[in-house]
Amino acid sequence: MFAVYNDQGLGFRSSLEELYRVAGISPTKRVKPLVSEEQQEEMGSALPFTSEAINAYKKMIGSQREGAIYHASQIMKRPVITVADSTPIVECYELLEEKKIKQLPVLNDAHRPLGLITKDSLLKVLLIEDKTLRHAEQGSIAPLVSRPLISADPVADIRRVARVMYECDLNCIPVTNSADDIIGIITRTDIVFAVSHYPAITLWA
Repeated sequence: MFAVYNDQGLGFRSSLEELYRVAGISPTKRVKPLVSEEQQEEMGSALPFTSEAINAYKKMIGSQREGAIYHASQIMKRPVITVADSTPIVECYELLEEKKIKQLPVLNDAHRPLGLITKDSLLKVLLIEDKTLRHAEQGSIAPLVSRPLISADPVADIRRVARVMYECDLNCIPVTNSADDIIGIITRTDIVFAVSHYPAITLWA
């Protein structure tokens, strides 16, 4: 499941298939359709990997992992650093520099998800010379926040999260719970790390 937040708060929560019907969400790239959850259940016993094959593969690669890496909550980072949309531009930039990150989820006055602020968007109103801040526009980050914000549920399929990030050209997707709290965040780096460190058969098992 995915959710979309904007100035009015939660505007959508449903499946990946419904996500792209939301106004303002338009994928810039497309990949081949994933197998639907219903099809996955139907395929169940038809999958080419038997339990014996999976166990043999784990033994061969020396994997000590018992459970499958499948859900967003299993690879997301936490706790999540967030900022209010009233945060001054310079303060937000300094926070990004201090934490060595490229984007932050932005919250509204009710502490609910609103959008994302990126380092690239901040650099459009800052003058940096020799790694030193020389000039900055006054005011808050509010006009620079990208909206709407797409988030994933904790149990969202990692492959579907990766698909949304690729098709919508996103560098990260926050993870929100049913109370609309941001409980984690997944970046492209997290996806690459998961694929490169966990056996591929574990990701699909």
